[in-house]
Amino acid sequence: MKIIDRYLIREFLKTMLLALVSFVLLFILVDVFEKLDIFIDAKAQLWMVALFYLYQIPYILTLTLPVAMLLASMGTISQMSRHYEIVALKSSGISLNRVFLPLLLLGLLISLLVLGFGETVVPFTNQKRGNLERQDIRKRSLLLETVRTNLYYAGTEGRFYFIKKYDVPKAVMDSVVIWQMDAQNRLAVRIDAPRGFWINGRWELQGIKGVPIIRRRFNGDLMQEDSLQSLALSDFQETPESFTKRVLLPDEMNFSQLSRYIDALRRSGGDAHRYVVDLYFKLSFPFANFIILLFGLPILSNARKSGATLSFSLSLLVCFVFWGILQTGRALGHNASLMPMLAAWLPNLIFGALGAYILYRAPK
Repeated sequence: MKIIDRYLIREFLKTMLLALVSFVLLFILVDVFEKLDIFIDAKAQLWMVALFYLYQIPYILTLTLPVAMLLASMGTISQMSRHYEIVALKSSGISLNRVFLPLLLLGLLISLLVLGFGETVVPFTNQKRGNLERQDIRKRSLLLETVRTNLYYAGTEGRFYFIKKYDVPKAVMDSVVIWQMDAQNRLAVRIDAPRGFWINGRWELQGIKGVPIIRRRFNGDLMQEDSLQSLALSDFQETPESFTKRVLLPDEMNFSQLSRYIDALRRSGGDAHRYVVDLYFKLSFPFANFIILLFGLPILSNARKSGATLSFSLSLLVCFVFWGILQTGRALGHNASLMPMLAAWLPNLIFGALGAYILYRAPK
């Protein structure tokens, strides 16, 4: 069986890598034609376009890997089935579960690697791609936005800011919440202010009629609350330029960054439901690589009579249905029709349960 395991893994990886390269090239080719007018109008240099798509490759890989894995399983298992190799293994007393075991373990390993890859490389390259597109290709500086909303910023000395609305040219903050953390990462001070202005080289918070500044200081279980009409932040190092950086999108943040953003949004009273769904998707989507193998392997193993055409059609159908359920779950999660965790894990739960049942019912 060790020889058969090595054979299966080798053939699987060869087909998977070929499929990934094909998907990346096809994705880039289609996207180039779609954005061609943008590149021409912006007079983007060739190196900019090449770097833009170089940064996009990690995201394309994670997006298309489940399809590549299913096609790779088609290229190995269905071929063995058509040549009656599956039947021969069964006749030798080797169960179908044992035949699939190395591929399922490989799928689980790849899912874990994709999870780590999506936490380290993908957010970084997505940020680079977004900055390159806005700053160099579209010639739209990140500092030229006039109004920013739901702005989260991690400042110096353990301070975190959440600003509901920030007027960039005027350096005016509306509905600002500031957290000051102590050395043990515990909340030491929280400041809620209706307005904030940059005056004489420092931030000054001001209350408005009926809405004062609330400053809470925490010391263990004790809390001291002050109601103020103005507060000068003399020792704060943040300047107006600190808040002009582009707000990152969910796919440009890793799990911890997005978690902190959600926490800041909730503490300020904002609606974080959409972001919670995206947070759970960061965990659920990598495991689609394992789930789609669990579902597809037993189906493809019985496709010997219909040939490669039906196997390929079945693989594409499985991918389209899986992707459709994934997008439906995400949409239902975003509009709060489903719980965020259920919305993110819905396709994995459905296909995982069906795959386990089909594998259990398959002739051993």
